[in-house]
Amino acid sequence: MLRSMCRYLMIFALFVSISPLATAAEVNKLDESLVAVESRANNLRSQAIKQAFKDVVLKNTGTETALTHPDVVKQLAKASSLMTQYGYQELDGELFIQVNFDHKRLISLLRQAGLPVWGKQRPLTLMWLVEDIENERSILSDASSSSTREVFNTQSDNRGVPLVFPLMDLDDAMQVGVNDIRGQFTDNVANASLRYQFNYFIMATIAPQGSVFRYQMALYPRERADDASQLTPLINANGEVATVEKAVTAITAAASEYYVSQYAIADSGEKLTTKIAFTDVSHMKQLVEIETYLNQLSAIKTASVARVEGTTVEFNLALFGNEDDLHRLMKLDPRIEVIKSITADDMEYASFEPMAKVEKQIQIYYWKGQ
Repeated sequence: MLRSMCRYLMIFALFVSISPLATAAEVNKLDESLVAVESRANNLRSQAIKQAFKDVVLKNTGTETALTHPDVVKQLAKASSLMTQYGYQELDGELFIQVNFDHKRLISLLRQAGLPVWGKQRPLTLMWLVEDIENERSILSDASSSSTREVFNTQSDNRGVPLVFPLMDLDDAMQVGVNDIRGQFTDNVANASLRYQFNYFIMATIAPQGSVFRYQMALYPRERADDASQLTPLINANGEVATVEKAVTAITAAASEYYVSQYAIADSGEKLTTKIAFTDVSHMKQLVEIETYLNQLSAIKTASVARVEGTTVEFNLALFGNEDDLHRLMKLDPRIEVIKSITADDMEYASFEPMAKVEKQIQIYYWKGQ
């Protein structure tokens, strides 16, 4: 079990990069998948390539419905045409095939199909889970060797949903007990969570009920809204399934679907544009980093420098979605700090292009860097 756990942790580490100072995670290698195979037979390789294609579609859209879209189903039949390379490797005595796909062509397929595209920067979720094993209830910890934790690692990778678990050291144990999570005593769990870096937290339970397993979960933001007296769940989900694995899959999928609704962006088909500015940009390296960052965001079609004045740089942006989509996505990134909004009339620039007079508010950001 420990060797198997280490294997999956190693695989998970390939896909997620979490900064100790960040509240979000960057999910990498969205164009590749690792699929278990029984042998190197041609027919098994063909099946594995198709499964890998499904995996990367799911990672890049975050939603199961993408797999049933006619354009995706059509491409599935010729999945190898988007493949760039594949190779076999053995992990803990088990044979896997690693398949890589052309990321630009994959995203182009999803855009043309009108499907949401989920970028690399994703919310980090703190998971408070009570599991019931042989009538003994416990909170799944970061150091747990439970098979449930292994399944969470696998589903986290499959969905591209970064998860962290509480340490359950003395500090945690003094604040949060099994009944706090089972009873959805949100305040206790929210207070205990503040020591961790995360964007959202989940309170969940999985327990046997006769011949099935019953699960329930609630997803909460890190902080309550300014006009709210307490935290309220963003989503709730519950059900009965045949196995613990299916319960974990359902919990992870519910969180993924919510995040897709917030951070994955489909092409609206409209010619939407906006402007944003970054202040305190004093080096060319910063400007290059910012422009590179903007051009890789799933909300942005193109980004280009419009005007510069001193250390303030304004960008012209063409968008896939609307401005709210863009700002919500940027707010997630720990490298960026929101400063204020200001009208164009209040800003004096050296212009790179003719600009019409604009009264619209421009959002100002500060780039903290890598």
